[in-house]
Amino acid sequence: MQDSALIPRNGKIELATVEVLSRDVTDDLTAIKVFLDGYARKSAHTQRSYEKECFRFLLWLRATRPSSHALLPQAAVQDVNDYLAFLAEPRAFSAEFLSANGWKHQPFRKALGPESVKHCLAVLHMLFAAMREMRSTGNEPYCKFNPVNLAHQGEGVSGEDDEIEEALTEKEWDAVQSAIEALPRDKPRDLKHYHRARWVMQLLYRAFLRREEAAALTMGSFQASPEGWNISLVGKGKKKAKIIATEKLMGELRVYRASLGLPPVPSPGESAPAIQAVTGKAKGVTAQAIYLICKTIFTQAADLVEASDTVAAARLRQASPHWMRHTGVSHSMESGIDPRYVQAQARHSSLNVTARYDHKRRQAWRKAFEEI
Repeated sequence: MQDSALIPRNGKIELATVEVLSRDVTDDLTAIKVFLDGYARKSAHTQRSYEKECFRFLLWLRATRPSSHALLPQAAVQDVNDYLAFLAEPRAFSAEFLSANGWKHQPFRKALGPESVKHCLAVLHMLFAAMREMRSTGNEPYCKFNPVNLAHQGEGVSGEDDEIEEALTEKEWDAVQSAIEALPRDKPRDLKHYHRARWVMQLLYRAFLRREEAAALTMGSFQASPEGWNISLVGKGKKKAKIIATEKLMGELRVYRASLGLPPVPSPGESAPAIQAVTGKAKGVTAQAIYLICKTIFTQAADLVEASDTVAAARLRQASPHWMRHTGVSHSMESGIDPRYVQAQARHSSLNVTARYDHKRRQAWRKAFEEI
């Protein structure tokens, strides 16, 4: 079947050159048309809405991947997260790229609101679910899995005995810190980006935080006690927790607060966000913004080590903000901190979960065999 551009006509996106449908679905445009045909009896508004979400995602894939007639079957969980980050801070496509794909206007003009993102995910979820029922050559499903479902429902979670591998090595973590220090700082806005990136990475790493938890923190979440500083937060499952804020983390907070023109430490009940937008309006950031910040740094870190270590570079390109939580836990375990303390700081349900982050056993295992 022949591929074609995505053609917006009179506000409606149409397929320019899709042949008569057959049982074999071998390209993205045909797959989308089959999916949309299933909603032919819906209102015109619903049909246009579904078309828009499908074709915008395909256009984004075309902008991020080598040319192919079948990009949708290649989409992974990482792509869904990358796309959500893009929707939070979209960029304009070049006029040449849009023209080559049949678009006369920018499809992403501003960040999508929460309800629009929810609708987008719902449509893409239905699209991928439908494509699993379509048959390509050899009677194989056109798409073998649903990345939207996997990204948001946690399918394929490892068993409790599996070792956690999504943690940066010391070399990879050093590359991340080097990438941060290499960020431009000549202009005031660049300096704000530098300080925010440094603070985000250190906060996720040293407090074992998930990005949603970090985005919800206020400066007042950092609380002084006779023993030292703590962080009060609401974690997974809306469970309240209080964890240790180490002196190293508080040192990073002092650096970040100084960049914002704030006193060295938070005052009780301070309501300003713990991570702030660079607009200077004391506005917080979303979990998706944190994702985008981390992905940018991981990519730059990968570029730094590409020439000397292609494996590390590949892992850094795969990394997500959650890797920083895994890295902090793993490095703590490997440094000899009592597993009970690590469990409490990470808020794990059991020591068995915490033990999965200790890589020393595998390292000893490998060393024993290398000596044969």
